[in-house]
Amino acid sequence: MDAPQQHPDAVGTWRSITYTYDDGCQIILWGGDYGEPNTPYIAGPNGNVYKNFVCDIPDWQKKLADFPEPREQNTNFIESVRNRQKFALNELNGHRSATIVNMGAAALRLNRTLEYDPVKEVFVNDEEANRLIDQPMRAPWNI
Repeated sequence: MDAPQQHPDAVGTWRSITYTYDDGCQIILWGGDYGEPNTPYIAGPNGNVYKNFVCDIPDWQKKLADFPEPREQNTNFIESVRNRQKFALNELNGHRSATIVNMGAAALRLNRTLEYDPVKEVFVNDEEANRLIDQPMRAPWNI
């Protein structure tokens, strides 16, 4: 993580946040105007992905061609609601997208590297970080 000291209640500007997965793959999020044009935003043991999905993975186009075409998804939100069909960007996609951003916000606010358990959806051995993702709700709201 590369950022100036953050306010304890809010995340301000930041330069970069790096997420490292168990297999060594890294996702690098650049904030604002930061970031070098030739820096990958996904760096993995078999190659890197850069802006506009340019990558240096050997035989990338052939590997992509080997994947089956994805099944058609409903990309019209209004139609999804009317027809009670699952929208392409559904609740699971939204939850996972928000999770990665919130993990970065917690690391920035605490100014330290955090370890996250994606199965339990908690930070490992870090109650201070866990309080940031499970803040008390104002009455009468609850889950």
